[in-house]
Amino acid sequence: MPDQPPPSDLFVVVPTDDEPLLVAVERALHTDSSALGALPALTNVALGDPYLAEQLAALHHCWEITPRTPRGLRARLRTRLAWWLLGPEIEQINTVHATVVRLLDSMIVQLDQERMARRRIEEQLAYRKDEG
Repeated sequence: MPDQPPPSDLFVVVPTDDEPLLVAVERALHTDSSALGALPALTNVALGDPYLAEQLAALHHCWEITPRTPRGLRARLRTRLAWWLLGPEIEQINTVHATVVRLLDSMIVQLDQERMARRRIEEQLAYRKDEG
């Protein structure tokens, strides 16, 4: 059990071609796969900049467009109708948002790797300079 990730509010919705979006969301809610395991941990770049770390955490928390909890029959019908009419567009928006979040994570990891490589090169040059 210690290797098990903590429960998360983040999940990935991957609908099939013939599956409605609401059914895919319901299936994703009940699937045990956590999307947090696929996200990279905060790097030295993000840890060194509290504002960047805060914004990345906020981005990971609210990238998905979800409806507010409807109160009352009319609100539930309106929400269900909106999701029925706009489901493909909302799915596309959520896909783009998820992709942007993953790209930002990848770019920050790449930046951190480049900074570490540059630091190693600078250390090697300083060592050779001291030897010579």
